[in-house]
Amino acid sequence: MSNTLNTHQGIGPMRLSGFGAGSFAAALATMLPPMLLLYFLTEYVRLDPWLAGVVLAIPKLWDVVADMPIGRYSDQLAAKLGSRLRVAIWSGLALAILLPLTFYHPPLSSKALLAAFYVVIQILQAIAFTIFGVTNLAMAGDLAADAVERNKLLTMSALGGSIAGVALVIGVPVMVKAGGGGERGYVSMTLMVAAVMVVIYTFYFSSVRGMTRHAATDSGHSSGMSLRQGIADMLRNKAFVAVVIAVVAVGTAGGCLYALLAYENQYLLGRPAEDLLIVMGPTLLGNVLGLPLAVPLMRRLGDRGALRVSLVVAVITFASYWLGLVCAWTPVTVIGGALFGITNGVIVVSAMAWVLDSAKASHGGASVGLHLGMFLSGQKLGLSLGGVISGGLLSLIGYHAGAPATPELKQGIALAGLVGPLAPLLIACVVVYLPGGRTATSPRTEKGTGPYANNS
Repeated sequence: MSNTLNTHQGIGPMRLSGFGAGSFAAALATMLPPMLLLYFLTEYVRLDPWLAGVVLAIPKLWDVVADMPIGRYSDQLAAKLGSRLRVAIWSGLALAILLPLTFYHPPLSSKALLAAFYVVIQILQAIAFTIFGVTNLAMAGDLAADAVERNKLLTMSALGGSIAGVALVIGVPVMVKAGGGGERGYVSMTLMVAAVMVVIYTFYFSSVRGMTRHAATDSGHSSGMSLRQGIADMLRNKAFVAVVIAVVAVGTAGGCLYALLAYENQYLLGRPAEDLLIVMGPTLLGNVLGLPLAVPLMRRLGDRGALRVSLVVAVITFASYWLGLVCAWTPVTVIGGALFGITNGVIVVSAMAWVLDSAKASHGGASVGLHLGMFLSGQKLGLSLGGVISGGLLSLIGYHAGAPATPELKQGIALAGLVGPLAPLLIACVVVYLPGGRTATSPRTEKGTGPYANNS
């Protein structure tokens, strides 16, 4: 008899929702810094824009080096504890504990010490997120009986993150105001979000712990492979490297977009910086709508084909979204942002699916943790570059805390909001269409094909 946990057709809706809830909780912690930390550091902590950009960048650059060994270690830790789920829960709770410190202003007079404080907190947060992200994505491969179930789990994971973004855009202004506004309001808001995370992780644990583990996602001989050998094995896969480079570029575009939206909101639209509903809400809602479209699109085009098409569409839709922002055309902003979000949803799922397929196909090669570690390294390197580029662009146009809204500053912010995200999106498009990015045909996601064929 079918039920909400498992059905004769596979994983039931309750457990799919529970799996997505884990990503929802993690995204609550990891989406706030890209959205508001640059603004918080320049307006309340009074760091120079270039220094604030460096503060955002250093932890991500550290991640580039650390994520692959952390990803490999997460596999070993899960083996010792006997469960990936336990690793995911403990790392998720660490995210909840660290979140309030991210927007805490310590009583330090030295800007160097203040910058160091925020760098350390973000590094700790990044370690926790890497362990959770690698473990959670690996569980999607473990728990799925075939590629269709795997893509459903990946879609629910991405959907959870997107819904968290919508919730933050709507809830952050309310929580900041309820907490007293200003710097105090930011800290109160993070405490509220952390409490919600703990509740959501409880649902995640109770939903996922009873799911059947169908297959191990690690290669049979990868445990004896050194870190250097594993990296060399992955770098020989030109198509995988192309996807990682594209992920870096997309992450850079997203980092620039999110970091600059608060300034565009304040100076171009005349709205409070943290009230991002108009400028970010359509994009995140579009992302939610686009994620369910990813699975049928990948069935038709394959993982790689879906990624290539969605990147081209992302360039076009971003241009229309930006035009609506700078011209203060709300309908154009909403429609362009929604379409951009839809394409981003397909990009997220198709990129994750391709990485997991590469890990599955690497018989005797690099482990799934190492593949996912490099994937997350690419995402974080992109966000890091986005932070550096955003801070640099703000310094180039002469921005400083409390700067008056002169026509020259508005033009500079508008130009930064275009160049920052658009240039890396174009790079991503070029990379996935180069011969190296097309040497391997991505496995189709239909049931009974690809690396999952023998697990059905």
